[in-house]
Amino acid sequence: MGKVHARVDGRLRAFVERQQVFFVGTAPLSGEGHVNVSPRGIPGTFGLLDERTFAWVDTSGSGSETIAHVRENGRIVVMFCAFDGAPNIVRFHGRGRVVTRYDEAYAELAGHFEDVPGARAVIVVDIERISDACGYGVPLMDYVGERDLLPRYFGRKGVEGSADYRRRKNRTSIDGLPAFDFDPLDEWTTLAGLGRIRVRLGEQIEGWQQPAGYGLALDGEPGYVNAPGGMHGLPAVVLATVLKHDGTTATLDVTPQQLDEAITALSPAEACTEVDHPNLWAWQALRERLRAQDGRGRLSAVFVRDVADPVSSEDDAALRAAWDAS
Repeated sequence: MGKVHARVDGRLRAFVERQQVFFVGTAPLSGEGHVNVSPRGIPGTFGLLDERTFAWVDTSGSGSETIAHVRENGRIVVMFCAFDGAPNIVRFHGRGRVVTRYDEAYAELAGHFEDVPGARAVIVVDIERISDACGYGVPLMDYVGERDLLPRYFGRKGVEGSADYRRRKNRTSIDGLPAFDFDPLDEWTTLAGLGRIRVRLGEQIEGWQQPAGYGLALDGEPGYVNAPGGMHGLPAVVLATVLKHDGTTATLDVTPQQLDEAITALSPAEACTEVDHPNLWAWQALRERLRAQDGRGRLSAVFVRDVADPVSSEDDAALRAAWDAS
């Protein structure tokens, strides 16, 4: 039978401290929003700070739902399951708070845990309800070992590269709520800074070479025309990063989600007022056209690495024709 406890101590604490993985559940206030459940479990990055406080180092990743929900309403539940030994499930219901790597309290909190590349925050849970249950329905499973892919991935990116990734992936939730939007934009305010970002992003793409020209098209109609010789370096590498493309001559299908990601990734460049941002504005206009069409429409990206390369599609031909007309 389930039981509610006043604090996490004794047998309960020993159980929690033995676990290799736990699960986090959060939700937005909106009934139309998406509920989120995330697994956590990098060794040495989570634990109890005291009998009523649990915390973990939150690493950069492809999403930022937990942070978005905690920022909006604080509601959170943490669950541990026994996958070996006696059956047991432990839940902490409470209120979460986000302490980012840029906050004064971060160093002290992070000092309780192992350092991990790509760390973006410590999530602290002030526990309001502690309960355990039988866990009879949880299967028995053997613990084999840890995956080291995430630390190695962000280790290769480094501090600035990890921040670039978060600006692209973590600024909003899937419902559009503010998520991890704390990374400074200082570097984005100058042309020199934008140039450094362009180089850094390009170094993350194997075989990247700046294309002579490129563009987005909706139903074959090119949007903003980036003709050979133009100043379009950063938007090109941002779009290539989202599409996982190396800049070779090709025509690629683009999903509305990829367009959203490209817009999110390029939007900080508006902090630089030395230049206009026609690609960003054109992408935003394309998004509005797609929404007006209820998402119906064929969105494509055309890259032309060298003007001597063969035409890759009808969309490519239309883009090159637009060069000549511009």
